Amino acid sequence: MAVQERKEESSLDRYIAEVRAVWGDGKDPRLPFKVAALMEKLFAGTNPDDPWMSELIRDGKPARELYRDPELGFIQMGHIHKHGHGNKPHDHGPCWVVYGSYRGVTEITKYKRTDDGTQEGVAQLKKERLDRLTSGVCIPYLPGDIHSTHAVEAPAVVFRFLSYDLEKIDRYRYNLEKGTVAKV
Repeated sequence: MAVQERKEESSLDRYIAEVRAVWGDGKDPRLPFKVAALMEKLFAGTNPDDPWMSELIRDGKPARELYRDPELGFIQMGHIHKHGHGNKPHDHGPCWVVYGSYRGVTEITKYKRTDDGTQEGVAQLKKERLDRLTSGVCIPYLPGDIHSTHAVEAPAVVFRFLSYDLEKIDRYRYNLEKGTVAKV
């Protein structure tokens, strides 16, 4: 009779199990902050030589899906951003997101909409705050939060936890220079 080898549980596996354990019905307003705390714990307990993390870093892909929950719908992404990588201001519609930095420095600008939203395709934004994500720092952005990211110390290993699949919801991208907004 052959002895079956038991696969050792990774820090990523433990993190996903912990997120699933706190998820409940997914409507707790504290959930994004709980996930941020669990992501910080993941980073503290993960060595860059851990097989799953070293593979993510070695592959160097700008975006990689690490886990998609078939039952609860959340998605954990891993990103490797080169210096200067960034995106235009956008929102995640009715969903929330947690950004976390495992390595490198990423700045996230949060914006506030200053127009009344009545004119279609027009949006005026002003900078509300700048978050500096250094190694181990994780910050949630709530439904409707408008934000943009910029890698300032790279390669940046950034994690992005999505409360739901962004391809299945309405969300928007904003152009600061033109003062416009468009559905993604």
